[in-house]
Amino acid sequence: MKKLLSIVILCLMTLNVLAQKQAILVVQFGTSNDEGRTTALDVLFNDVKQRYANYEVRECYTSPTIRRILAKKGVKKESATDALLRLHLDGFEQVFVMPTFLLDGVEMSMLRDEVRTVSQFFKEIKVGNPVLYKLDDFHAVADLLTKQLPAKDEAVLFVGHGNEYASTGAYTMLGQIMQQKGNFMVGTIEGWPDLESSVAMVNPKKFKRVQVIPLLLASGVHVREDVDGEWRPALEEKGFQVQVSYHGLGEDKAFRNLILSHLEQLLK
Repeated sequence: MKKLLSIVILCLMTLNVLAQKQAILVVQFGTSNDEGRTTALDVLFNDVKQRYANYEVRECYTSPTIRRILAKKGVKKESATDALLRLHLDGFEQVFVMPTFLLDGVEMSMLRDEVRTVSQFFKEIKVGNPVLYKLDDFHAVADLLTKQLPAKDEAVLFVGHGNEYASTGAYTMLGQIMQQKGNFMVGTIEGWPDLESSVAMVNPKKFKRVQVIPLLLASGVHVREDVDGEWRPALEEKGFQVQVSYHGLGEDKAFRNLILSHLEQLLK
């Protein structure tokens, strides 16, 4: 009996050691807004830690600007490369890299490059996909964001970040799917549809009110300066009653679970 107990204990210790050699790196663009970070990004990170307690779970921010701003506040966030090298130095041999980016765009491309640079230091390193990657992802996000239908005279305009590259077309694709579900539209701050094009999409003969919702993981500078500072006035100028949401998508548990489903696929 004692011998059997010793074997069981040894097996459990071995499994624990193996688990400690596996790590999950949560990769976020980041935000300098303390509230947005606390209510969205930190919550998402804690969700991963709680669900995957047998893994070492760490986090990094890809934006150098945000890391510098946070450092001045006494909040340290590592880059993806630094976080990966630290995992190597700490003895982790198998790493699962989980991005929380919405698009397969510039940030994803840079992340994959960083991972390739340090891949030689690991037995295995795998990179997950962004939120909008396959067609099923677009439908899943659209279903989630259109659960609550607006009134007939009300439009809901989601505003994403966007960029100058082809990947920004993902917003248009998402917008097309969402339009089939009701009075939903998608615009972008730095891509297309831009502010002018997005405002033009809202028909004043059909709609009196507009809900403007950030299509961003965390609320921050873009919500205050762009969505509230520029999009609201532009819509009000057209005679619409405008209501702006100041909540990031990461505050929604269902949206966080959607991101976690990508991690689950990666771990398989």
